[in-house]
Amino acid sequence: MDEAFIPFSAMLAKIAAFEGEIYDEESGVHSYINRFEIDTPVEINIVRDENGKILLGVIPPLYRVDTTFEPSYHAIRFSADISES
Repeated sequence: MDEAFIPFSAMLAKIAAFEGEIYDEESGVHSYINRFEIDTPVEINIVRDENGKILLGVIPPLYRVDTTFEPSYHAIRFSADISES
């Protein structure tokens, strides 16, 4: 996989790794997040490793190029519901 990309599973784990609470004691703000949804463009890198396994790498678009047509990015939607366990 291209070194600029991270495995898709690692990206999902990083997005979903939060406690569900945002608070600022100094200002007295406390928020609880029960659900989130993210829509984002991504560049995708698909390769086969030495054992024949397909690896999917993703990264946000690295740069914007002004051309007469828009670059083709893939779009993903990720949503998660936080539940008590």
